[in-house]
Amino acid sequence: MQELVLGIDICDDYSQISYYNPQALDVENIGLTDEEKSCMVPTVICKEKGTDSWFIGEEAYRCALYGRGTMVDKLVKLAGKGGTATIEGVKYTAGDLLQIFVRQMLEIPITRLGAREIGAVVFTFQNKSSLLMDIMLQVTEAMGIPRDRVHMANHAEAYLFYVISQKRDLWINQSCLFDLSETGLHYYELNVIRGRKPQVVEVKHEELEEGFSLEILETGAGKKLGDTILTSCAERLLQKKIVTSVFLTGKGFEDGQWASGFLRFVCNKRRAFAGPGLFAKGAAYMACDSVQETTSYPYVCLCEGRLSSTISMQVNHEGRERQLVLASAGSDWYEARASASFILDNTNLLEFMVTPVGNGRQTKLAISLDEFPARPNKTTRVEVIAAFSSESQVSIWVFDRGFGEFFPGTDQMIRQDFQI
Repeated sequence: MQELVLGIDICDDYSQISYYNPQALDVENIGLTDEEKSCMVPTVICKEKGTDSWFIGEEAYRCALYGRGTMVDKLVKLAGKGGTATIEGVKYTAGDLLQIFVRQMLEIPITRLGAREIGAVVFTFQNKSSLLMDIMLQVTEAMGIPRDRVHMANHAEAYLFYVISQKRDLWINQSCLFDLSETGLHYYELNVIRGRKPQVVEVKHEELEEGFSLEILETGAGKKLGDTILTSCAERLLQKKIVTSVFLTGKGFEDGQWASGFLRFVCNKRRAFAGPGLFAKGAAYMACDSVQETTSYPYVCLCEGRLSSTISMQVNHEGRERQLVLASAGSDWYEARASASFILDNTNLLEFMVTPVGNGRQTKLAISLDEFPARPNKTTRVEVIAAFSSESQVSIWVFDRGFGEFFPGTDQMIRQDFQI
């Protein structure tokens, strides 16, 4: 049976699902019924009073509205701060609630597509933090999904992969995205940086101060005001730029006809596309690529959540000087973890080179090993582990492993944190 390859966008207002359709050889949004092109499930959860029944989305709203249960919303924000919720005297962690929500979200494609095995899933969020991603891994592990089949991305990454999965003429120059939802107005801009091999594709993200509540769109005057705000933003952001394509997504653009002035401006000499589920689709493209032996995206992808520099060491291997790469530019910082072992040769200092993409100003990071026991040359083996807490901060651990029975290791550890 075909394994499910999924992209799931989880936001504090709505969540959506896309999947890889092997018949269409492309990713598609999935709806609750055959008639629905996509489903926007409110990210809320409700426990029915006096039972073990839980509901999500519109059912959760109904349960709470009729006084039959206790509802919890803003699940992503709750997880991001490690929060809890007390329901009927029982304290639930954000992980507990997210597990119930995600399990029921996964039942949508399982029921609709008739397959239970998850081949790969990418969860995407507005922003991703170590705490949120750790919780999501605990959630999926508790659901029996293998770790190597679970990945996470922020919206900048999902947008990037969505766009570069389209025809090249849509993004050969510049492409941009306006995301209008209850959480605000966000602008993403994709640029192809020419003259580099491999090719570099970069996305910049800005949360616009002009964001407004979608409630104002409930009146004619509010719609005019929203249209004026969007048009002003577009004129400021797109002037003097060669933008090939403009994408619109989010609950605010579900019916974009209210923004006639804005649409006239962005459609002038540009191709414009509007629709829900863009981030979920981008996540599904990422999930699809993760199960391939060779990537379909031979680019260095730079954006929030990705490393902008390569970290390496100069080592001697089999008599030759070599560069050992610990983390490559364009890698997901959360998954960019490396370890290596070395024999020290006439040195008590480890040096790491940091090489930014497109910038020749290489810098060095150094860790002194003077704290380790003094031994004859080539009789100290060290293990180096590098991991990241963000795209700009790396932690490096160095362990003294000694040299066999003659010079036993102490397992003494040195740790240093660096901004890169």
